[in-house]
Amino acid sequence: MASQLRVDKIVPVDGVPTGGGGGIVQIVQTVKTDVYTNDTNDTWLDITGLSVTITPKFNTSKILISVNFGASNGTACLHVFRMLRGSTVIGASTGGTYNGFAIMDSEAIGGVKTRYIGHIKAEILDSPATTSATTYKVQHWKNGNTNMHVGRRALNDSTQYASTITAYEVSA
Repeated sequence: MASQLRVDKIVPVDGVPTGGGGGIVQIVQTVKTDVYTNDTNDTWLDITGLSVTITPKFNTSKILISVNFGASNGTACLHVFRMLRGSTVIGASTGGTYNGFAIMDSEAIGGVKTRYIGHIKAEILDSPATTSATTYKVQHWKNGNTNMHVGRRALNDSTQYASTITAYEVSA
């Protein structure tokens, strides 16, 4: 017969540091292997497949969301990315019109239109205060005459790159 040790929490001998947590409870990850292309201006759209659902074990837990993806555009264009818990925007600035966690902006410089290929990485710590299934997703907004691609370079490059979104439940 195999032995099992089950505990709700392990606390260091000196206690948990002030404001500190007890550690990682669970990790859930989505790996997106296909390409997302957005050709719609002035509308927030979900980046298809770049979402993750986690069911926290404790309503006091925090959820650390980590996103990692490559993005590219053709020519002069403004692109903004934001994170949502369900339909609520999280981790975004509040002082402007197009608020998000990352902005890509390429302009025509000296009459030459530029292209941009970037790596987007963000981590946002959320406090959902629930034990119900919770979905986090990334949205994209653009304004310009070019498409945005997530998961491949512009210029009809057929090479695809994986994108990830990871949810870590961190105990309080």
